[in-house]
Amino acid sequence: MYSNNKLAKAVRLALVFGASATAGISANAFAAEEVTAEEEVERIEVTGSRIKRTDMEAASPISVFTAEDIAVSGVSTVEGFIKSIPAMNGGQIGSNVNNGNRGFATASLRGLGDGRTLILINGRRFNSGDLNSIPTSFIERVEVVRDGASTVYGSDAIAGVINFITKKDFEGVEVSAQYDVTSEDDGETKKFSIVTGTSSDKGNVVFSVDYTDREAVSQGDRSYSECPLWDDGVGSKPYCGGSSHSHLGRVNVPEVNGLGLDAGRYITQNGEAVPFSTADHGYNYAATSYLVTPAQVFSVNAASTYEITDSMSIFAEAGFSNRQSSQQMAPAATFWSAPVPATHPDNIYGVDLSVNRRITEGGGRGFEQDAEDYRIVAGLEGEFDNGWGWDVAYNYSRFVDSRIMTGELNRPNTETLLDPALCAADDDCPGLWNPFAEGTMTAEQHAYASVTFSPVRKGQTTQFLANLTGDLGSFELPGGPIQWATGYERRIEEYLNEPDGAEALGQVYGQSGDRTEGSYTVEEMYAEFNFPILAGLPFAERLTLTAAVRTSDYSNQDDTATNTKFGIEWEPVEGLLTRATFAEGFRAPSITELFDPQEQSAISYTDPCWDYGLSSNATLKANCAADGLPADFNSDSQSNSVIGGNPELEPEESESFTAGIVYSGFENFSIAIDYFNIEITDGVGTAGTDNIAESCYNSTDFSSPLCDLIKGNKYGPIDTPPHPTSPRRNVSEVLSGVLVTNANLSTFETSGIDFDFSHNMDIFGGNFVTTLNGTYLDQYDYTLVAGGEKIKASGKVAADQWTGNPAVFAEIRANLGFTFATDNYNANITFRYQSEGDDLLADDTTLDSVADSIVYTDVQGTWFVNDTYTLSAGARNLLDETPPYMSNYDDSNTVNYSYDLPGAYYYLKATAKF
Repeated sequence: MYSNNKLAKAVRLALVFGASATAGISANAFAAEEVTAEEEVERIEVTGSRIKRTDMEAASPISVFTAEDIAVSGVSTVEGFIKSIPAMNGGQIGSNVNNGNRGFATASLRGLGDGRTLILINGRRFNSGDLNSIPTSFIERVEVVRDGASTVYGSDAIAGVINFITKKDFEGVEVSAQYDVTSEDDGETKKFSIVTGTSSDKGNVVFSVDYTDREAVSQGDRSYSECPLWDDGVGSKPYCGGSSHSHLGRVNVPEVNGLGLDAGRYITQNGEAVPFSTADHGYNYAATSYLVTPAQVFSVNAASTYEITDSMSIFAEAGFSNRQSSQQMAPAATFWSAPVPATHPDNIYGVDLSVNRRITEGGGRGFEQDAEDYRIVAGLEGEFDNGWGWDVAYNYSRFVDSRIMTGELNRPNTETLLDPALCAADDDCPGLWNPFAEGTMTAEQHAYASVTFSPVRKGQTTQFLANLTGDLGSFELPGGPIQWATGYERRIEEYLNEPDGAEALGQVYGQSGDRTEGSYTVEEMYAEFNFPILAGLPFAERLTLTAAVRTSDYSNQDDTATNTKFGIEWEPVEGLLTRATFAEGFRAPSITELFDPQEQSAISYTDPCWDYGLSSNATLKANCAADGLPADFNSDSQSNSVIGGNPELEPEESESFTAGIVYSGFENFSIAIDYFNIEITDGVGTAGTDNIAESCYNSTDFSSPLCDLIKGNKYGPIDTPPHPTSPRRNVSEVLSGVLVTNANLSTFETSGIDFDFSHNMDIFGGNFVTTLNGTYLDQYDYTLVAGGEKIKASGKVAADQWTGNPAVFAEIRANLGFTFATDNYNANITFRYQSEGDDLLADDTTLDSVADSIVYTDVQGTWFVNDTYTLSAGARNLLDETPPYMSNYDDSNTVNYSYDLPGAYYYLKATAKF
C-alpha cells in the first residue's frame, strides 16, 4: 500500500530516472513533500522488474505518468495521451483510421507494432489490448518501459511495456464531466465519470463508472480532405480525382467491336461511349467516409484489497467495458468487375464486357462494432517471517467483438441483375438493372443485391501467476544484500472467428466466410537478481548488476525458448547515474496472427507505373510496358490484396541494448539521455503492397522474389476478370491477388536516443516547470526477405509492417512543456513536434514527396474554485494545424496514421470531489 508521500517520492524519482513526457508530473513531483533520511521508505514494484525496491533508479529506462499528467494533456481518452508520447512512432491505430480499423485503439512503441508493445493492467495482461477499454478516470499512473522486457513478462514485450496502474487508495467521491468540440463545431466528445472509494486499516475498495461519447467527423467536412487529390507529375498542383469504380458505370471493353472502339475503359453518356477520365468521371469517395470515427464507450471497474492477517492479504480486480464504434466508407461497387453479357438491352458495345459501377443508390457501407471486454483478477499476497514476499493470482480476460456490416454486395445476386437469362430464371429477381447510367437501381433491386452480415470474433486469456521475492539476508555483497525474484506462469490463449450464414455461403464479396479458431498453452518460469556490488565508496556511490532469465514452453512450438537480460547501474558520484541493459527477446505469434481468416482487402498503394512515361528509370519503364500499360497510365490507388493469419508462423527473436546517463546533481534540474538499439529476426509482419509493387517493378524482368507475392486475379476470393496483357493485374488495371498475409519476414533494426530534461523554480508566488522530452530515431531498417534490399525508413514515409499502411517514421518527436502552478490555479502550454518524412516511394514524377513537419500547440488553464470544485478549460492543437498533403497517399490526402486530423479541439472540464 502506498502512502501519499512515498508515492510522491517514487514519482519524483521517476522524473529523474525515467522522465515524464509532460510538464504536469514535474509540477506535482517537485511540490511533493521530501522524504527524510530517517523515514523508512516502503519497497515498491516498478514495471520491468518483479523485485521490489525502495526507489525507481532502474537500469531500464522507464517513463512514469500520473493521473495529473493525463488531466493536463486535456485528452478524453487514453488513446490520445499514449500516442503523444515521443517514443511512439510509425502507424498508430485509433480514431484517426477509418478504412482498415475495427474500432480499436493501439500503441506502437518504437514503431515496431502494437503486437510488440505489451499492454498490462496492474502488471497483468488483458486479452484485447484495446486502449478504449481503459478509462482515464481509473488510472493512478502509467509506467512505460522503453526496452525489451520479455524476461519479466514473456512474449509481446520486445519493444517495451505500457503498464496502467489503477487507483487503489481512494477516499470519497469524484465526479467529472468534460465536453470537447472542434473549431468547425463538430466532432463533439462528451465524457462523464464517477470514482468512489473508501479505505481502512484493513483494506480498501475503489469503484468507477466512465462513459465517453465521441461523434464522427466526415472527410467531406474538411477542405483538405473533401475530395481525393491526384497529380500527374506534369501540372503545378493536384486536382480533384476519384475512384475509377464510378457512379457513372465504367465499363471495360475487351476488344475492338462494332462501334469501332479500341479495348479500354469507357462510360456511357447519351447512348454513346466516352473514354473514361478519372478527373471527369471518378467517384468522390471522401464525401461519405469518416475522418474521425465515432465511438461510445461505457466501462465499470473495481479494485479492492483486504488484510486477512498481519502477513497476508486478498486482492481482487474486475473490469467491464462496452464499445460501440463504427466506420463508414463509400458505397459498395462491383469491385470484381461484374460481367455484363452482350444480350443486355442497355449494352451498346455489342460484346460481353465487365462493369465497375458504384452503387450510390444505397448509401455508404457501414461497419459497426459492439465489443465487450471482461477482466477478473483474484489473488493472495503476503510476507513470510523472514521478509520474503509472495503472491499468487488468477487472471481471466475475454473480449467479444460482434459486428454488423451493411451495404456490401451479394455477388451472385448482383450478377443475376445484370444477365437477362439469369434474371428471367430467378423468381426473386426484381428486374434487369441498367448499370451504365447513374441512379438506375431501384429500392427492390438494391434490397436484392445488397447484404447485411454479422460476424463475431472472440478471444480469451486465462493466466495463473505465482511469484516469490526476497533477499539473501545476512549473505551480503559490499553494496548490500542480494535481491531476487522468481515465479511461474501458465497462460492459455483462445480465439474464434465465426462468420454468419451469408459469409459462409460465399454471398458477400471480399469475405472469406471461413470459420477459424485456435488455441495454445504456454508455461513459463523466470528468475531475477540484483547484485549490489559496491556502495558508499569513492567513484562508487552505487554499483549494481542485474540479471534475469525466462524459459517459455509453447504447446504449438517445437522448442522451448530461453531468454536473458543483464543490466548495470553505476553511480560514480551522488546525482550521476550511468546505466545499461542487454536483453534477449522472444515473441510467439499472437493468436490472431495465427488464426485470423484470410480475406480480400482494398489496400491503398502507390502504383509504380503511374505516368511511367515521364520516369527516367529504364527498368521500370520496360516492366510497365511489358504489362501492356500506356505511358500515361493511371488507375485506382487501391490494390486487391489478401490479408489475414497464417498458422505456420514461427516465433520471432530479438536483441535490445540500452545505455544512458541521468544527472540530478543541480538543484531543481535533471537530465536523462538514453541510447536504444533493437534488432528483430524472423519478424512477423507483412511485406506491404507498396513494398511488393516497388520492388517487383523496379527489378529486371520482374526478377525480385517479391514478384511471387503478386498472384493475379484468380487468387483466393478475388476472382476478377483478368487484365488482357498483365498477369499481375485485373481488368481494372490494379494489382491483384497481392499476398500481404502474416509471414516471418527477415529483419528489423531500429536505434536512436531518448532525451528528457526538466527544470523547476519558484517564481511570482508559484512554481514554474519546464520539461523537454523526445526521441531521435537514428535508424529504422528492415528487409522483407532474406538477402533482400534493406529498406531505410527513418525520416521517411514508408510502409508500416504491422498495419500494412504508410506511416511517417519521424526522426524527431518531442514535447516541450511549460507549467505555472499556484494554490489557486495552474496554467500549461505544451508544444508537440514531429519532424518531416520524405516519401520513400517518390520518383521524378511525384509532385509533393514530403510529409511536412508539424507543431501542435496545447494549452490548459485550471482553476481550483475551492476544496470541492475544479474547472479546467483548454485547447488541443490550438492553432488548428492541418495534416500535410502528399501525392502518393489518398486516404484523407495525408498520412492519416501519423497526424492529428480534425484540427483544433476546445474543451471544458468540471470536477467535484466530496
